[in-house]
Amino acid sequence: MATANFIPEIWSKKLLKIFDANAVMANLVNRDYEGDIKDSGDVVKVRTFGNVTINDYTRDQNISFQALTDPMQEMLIDQQKYFAFKIDDLDKAQADMNILEGYAGRAAIAIRNIVDTRLLGHYADVDAGNVIGTDVAPITLSSTNIYGYITDLGELLDTDNIPAEDRHLVITPKFKTMLLKSDEFTRATSLGDKVVQNGYIGNVAGFSVHVSTNLQTVSGVVNLMAFNRDFISFASQVNKIEHVRPYNMFADAVKGLYLYGSKVFHSTAGAILKAEA
Repeated sequence: MATANFIPEIWSKKLLKIFDANAVMANLVNRDYEGDIKDSGDVVKVRTFGNVTINDYTRDQNISFQALTDPMQEMLIDQQKYFAFKIDDLDKAQADMNILEGYAGRAAIAIRNIVDTRLLGHYADVDAGNVIGTDVAPITLSSTNIYGYITDLGELLDTDNIPAEDRHLVITPKFKTMLLKSDEFTRATSLGDKVVQNGYIGNVAGFSVHVSTNLQTVSGVVNLMAFNRDFISFASQVNKIEHVRPYNMFADAVKGLYLYGSKVFHSTAGAILKAEA
């Protein structure tokens, strides 16, 4: 794309396309409210639903109507990230590719890592009853027991009546290796050792299993996150992207502003396995 024909909307779409193609967590959570962002500090209204009471019925009985509460909750768009870089005209003239586009792609991947780290940090918002292991006594995983612990995570979600659809488990490369070596994984998935887009490696015990290097290790403990899509709500937007010619140099520059926010509305829709890193 020639910088003389720079169109912000097209660049924004390119950035989001690269972001989505590389993101792990951002593709696994609820993004139904993406289009509601206009600026930093916006409050996005998220529709959540409570339980409906089921009653007995007999012939000719008068029925009672349950009064529903307002299902709208708020999510603040409180995260702002920017990138800005410049390319000297001499470097650009000698390049055999569009440098600005190439580095815009790298910016999208860098944003991906920041967002995935933020979303994986929501392990702290999981319902207290849905945690296996502790920070003091984390679970020591191996290829012989990792499958069993994954089924235990599924049981926690089952007990809380979390839908079986759209369940995901995010693990580190180390635990991916353990899982690939387990007999249960070999039997459970026809993918074998094939790794496909966005870190997805197969389906095990009702979970789509994904690999991320953005899981944080704290004091020797890594929090492996199992969850249903509705556990986290997330919304983001490329708020601005501009091409400029700095007045005091012969160069092209691009700057972009990315806004996002996330929140846990259903704490029981997530479960955590605290593993020895």
